Amino acid sequence: MNKRFASVVIPRPDISQLIYEVPENATYEKGDAVEIELRKKKTWGIISSFPEDLPEGLDSSSIKPLLGKILSTPLYRNISETKFIKWLADYYIYPEPLLVKQLFTPLISSGNTLTGSSDEMKHLSALQSGKDSTKDTLTLNPEQEAVIRSVTARWEKGDIKPVLLYGLTGSGKSEIFAALAKEVLKSGKQVLYLVPEIGLTTGALNRLINRIGSPGVVIHSFMTKKKRFSAMYCAMKKKAGLIVGTRSSIIYPFFDTGLIIVDEEHDTSYKNLEPPYYNARDAAVMRGSIQKVPVLLGSATPSTDSWYNCINGKYHLETIETRANMKPLPEIRRFPFKGEMYLPADLVERISESVKKGEQSLFFLNRRGFATFAICRECREPAKCPNCNVAMVYHRKKDKIICHHCNYSISTFKCTSCGNSSCEFEGMGIEKLVEALSSYFPGTQIVSFDKDNINTIAMLDRTVKNITEKHYDIIAGTVMISKGHNFPGLANVIIKYADYLLCFKDFRAAEKCFQIITQVAGRAGRFDVDGNVWAEAIYPDHYIWKYLENNDYRGFATEELAWRERLGLPPFTKMTVIKLSGRSEQSVNSASESIYGFLTRELDRFKNIPFIILPPLEPPLSRINNRFRKNITLISPKNSSASKALTLILNSCPVKKGIAVTFDIDPVNE
Repeated sequence: MNKRFASVVIPRPDISQLIYEVPENATYEKGDAVEIELRKKKTWGIISSFPEDLPEGLDSSSIKPLLGKILSTPLYRNISETKFIKWLADYYIYPEPLLVKQLFTPLISSGNTLTGSSDEMKHLSALQSGKDSTKDTLTLNPEQEAVIRSVTARWEKGDIKPVLLYGLTGSGKSEIFAALAKEVLKSGKQVLYLVPEIGLTTGALNRLINRIGSPGVVIHSFMTKKKRFSAMYCAMKKKAGLIVGTRSSIIYPFFDTGLIIVDEEHDTSYKNLEPPYYNARDAAVMRGSIQKVPVLLGSATPSTDSWYNCINGKYHLETIETRANMKPLPEIRRFPFKGEMYLPADLVERISESVKKGEQSLFFLNRRGFATFAICRECREPAKCPNCNVAMVYHRKKDKIICHHCNYSISTFKCTSCGNSSCEFEGMGIEKLVEALSSYFPGTQIVSFDKDNINTIAMLDRTVKNITEKHYDIIAGTVMISKGHNFPGLANVIIKYADYLLCFKDFRAAEKCFQIITQVAGRAGRFDVDGNVWAEAIYPDHYIWKYLENNDYRGFATEELAWRERLGLPPFTKMTVIKLSGRSEQSVNSASESIYGFLTRELDRFKNIPFIILPPLEPPLSRINNRFRKNITLISPKNSSASKALTLILNSCPVKKGIAVTFDIDPVNE
């Protein structure tokens, strides 16, 4: 009997693929995760093919056998799934074997066995079920029904071009998503629903189940490996019709996806902040294109990238111009910045009256801790992290000065410049805001909605429930409260330091600022109470304010895109940041100059492509966790020839010992 061989992808970039012998009478298929022996140790890999002929010079008698099957997956078996993973690795310039490792690490334990039990009934406990799916619990208004008719009519004609649903905050985009998901589930396909934050997954799934009735699972990185495996098992075995997850869910292989929904598509949380630097929204669009699956993107403040794709015809645009409760959006009133503790007297009076009427108010400040600086009383130097080139933040609850990047902390202040042991705290974080609100509004029940105060999913769910049931009069929250939460009794929103993002050297600063103010403002008056919004303006003459005060996203996007086009910035061009980091500042500087010289010479070969390369610069966070950093920015046209040339050049980038070099394609920060 002729021997049969399998080519196995090894989850290590230095090895790639190896050939193994298939044991007699054993059944293996492409995509099977298998146990193998490598360098006298057992590990795992994925079968990518069964070669007819062995590579020249390879002796069949020296080939080791496969040791057993761990699980079956659609990767390398399903052509479109394989094509998507290869695109992801190529576009974000990340080794495919390492991408495979990321995909299957939640499923395969260190002992090369399934992370969870082999008992199917135990895995089914991950399923969340709801009402009878034959009962239609969706209630839609005429505007929502019109959007659904428009989308489904295109689907029936075979037009699955991505759809951007632009709807005001509170306009009922979730109801539209649920109705369209229900239609897809009727066909036996699955729906993958992405949300930007882990804390939104359970709520999103519960809302979908209550409206549709189909069972589903949540998938995110805070789950234990066993629970995540059970959820993945239910998804891959088609026990779950609904799959709700965060950004990593988009890269997992599923067998039968019929619709991908990206809620709050503008959110920068969809961007992975470590290699591979993929954007889950963009990956969803490409996955849909490759797998012939419709993609829905939704937002009240769409990213300029998606808005531009509607303008140039790459996406369809659907709009909802009114709130579901038919109430107008609350007017955004400005008040000037006059110090960290300042609130206008009429605003304080308005909130006091609102509390008496049983209404709730939200104070938004996107800063953790008590004070943003601990400053030496003698020489005025702020306390800086010894591992990172950043000022540390004082947390009164913990009575520690903490670095928010590496978590280094000190309990006792001592100035590293002059040795003085006394300091004063400046700048306002959410803890100081809560303290100030207690003095402004004595006797009120106040809750702090921030990462330090709410650090588990259970605490988040409990806090949301208590706010919804009006156990609190005032909520003080960071950015985590601006996403996806609906509080029936919330009448007033006050945004401190509303436009502080405008001081950052970021060409997307105005866009991010507009989005966060609009999203936070949109929490007010979503139900029976009237909404009121006040925003503290540090830069009152900036052009965003004329559009914010009129709730005019279209006008803002038009002006924003106009100046981006004049300056040749995304979305009209493609940006790539080559990130270098290392333990030695001198080595990082030397390597960055060397790579900059190499890139300049290589790019010069493509004289017909207008590349722009900027010299090495320190990012705003120039040292993190004792690693020095430098960035080299490349701007290129958005066409296939430029992309091919760029990929070719970056893949041949010289490697310096002790220096990590990564490529951030389409960056959203720094």
